[in-house]
Formats: sequence, structure tokens, C-alpha cells
Amino acid sequence: MAETSPPVHVFLPCRAGSQRVPGKNTRPFGDLPGGLTELKLRQLARSREIASVTVSTDDARVIEIAEGLRPLFDRPLNVIPRPEDLAISDSLDRFVSYVPTIMPEGGLLWTHVTSPFFGPEELDRAVTLYREHVLEGAFDSLMGVSRIQNFLWDENGCISHDRAAVKWPQTQDLKPIYEVNSSVFLIDRDEMARRQDRTGDTPYLMDVQKLAAYDVDWPDDFEIAERIYTAFFARKAEGRAPC
Repeated sequence: MAETSPPVHVFLPCRAGSQRVPGKNTRPFGDLPGGLTELKLRQLARSREIASVTVSTDDARVIEIAEGLRPLFDRPLNVIPRPEDLAISDSLDRFVSYVPTIMPEGGLLWTHVTSPFFGPEELDRAVTLYREHVLEGAFDSLMGVSRIQNFLWDENGCISHDRAAVKWPQTQDLKPIYEVNSSVFLIDRDEMARRQDRTGDTPYLMDVQKLAAYDVDWPDDFEIAERIYTAFFARKAEGRAPC
């Protein structure tokens, strides 16, 4: 971690319950009895660039998993019970306003357990890009995105290109569109509090590759992610480390 840069602290929200995938955060995942929460905490423990981790949860099982993994951490791991009124399925706006009040001063890196392949290398790359392009550049925040260069339509027709000019251009020649994939948001804590937002007006768009950007949102997503993890990343596989 650069000595001249403000520290970067991770915020990890883990709300109990899931409307689409029951027990999504804590159900067993591959060889991990603590599921996606265990995987993400193991990844965070291996990051070289973060100063601390704060887990916000209303889930007793998440607290149990975090406390069990505390010995892996050589930096502060804070587990903060989430207020009941902020643990409902609702707009993020009120929760975003609350987050800076429980975080240390410096960069605030918001990530999710539902990004199972956004591992320590990607976490550290996000911090490095934040320092280069936000702290020393022209951007006010960083946001993880997925580049889309494909033929896109809405109800009014083609939106990816001008079909009057070329009906079917090569996709690599299309102007990229970026989808927010929720793998990472990084902004100064005080700036977040001032804006009441996870991002600023001019975020640096961190282009996250497809696997690292994978998001578990539906039952099929969980099953596919578990199969990928078991095949390539499981700790029980000889010579492989967890992502």
C-alpha cells in the first residue's frame, strides 16, 4: 500500500434473506461451508492494498462466518450489526447515506459477496486504478463496469449504431456501452457523504473482464458460479488456491 496515499477501506454489505436465491450469501458453495460470504472474506484477507474491512449485516450466520475467519486477517475486520430499518428490501438511497457514518476516513471500496470471482488481484487493481485516475487524475470516483459491443435494440429500434449508414458493422467497431456490474465502487468517504451516492459525476470506468464481473442474482447464476468455482478454484483441488 502506498505510504503517501490515503488508506482504502472495504465496505461489505450482507443483508439476511434473498428474494430470488434463498440463503444466497451463506448457503454452502463448493467446498466452502460459509458460502459466498466465506469466499469473499478469504479474498479480502489476501488483498495487499486494503487497510480494513467492515461487514454490515443483520444476519447472525454472516457474523458467525466472519468471526470464524478473523484469524486470517492481518488488518482490522469490523462486523457492525445493521439497523433493522436499513435491512429491508428497499431503495439503496437511505442505506447509502448511512454507510459513511460507520466507515473510517479515506477511500471507501464497496463490493459484494455476489461477485465471487472478483478476487484479490481485481480488488488490488481497483485500488491502484483509483490512486492513478482519481487521486492523481481527472475523475472523482471509480466504478466497475462491463464493456458491451454488440447489436442492441430497444422498443424504438437499433440503439447500438446507425443502420442507415451500415446495417451490420463488425461488433468491434461499435462504440462501447458500459453496464454497471456492481463488482466495485470506490470513492472518498467524505465525498460519498457529501454526494449521498456511491459514485460521483465523473467516475473512472474500470473495465472488468467477464468472469470477474460475474454476478450471482438468480438461482441459475448460483449454480453456474458454483460449478465454475469447483472446477477451477476450489481449495480441495491440488495446486489451486481459492480465487
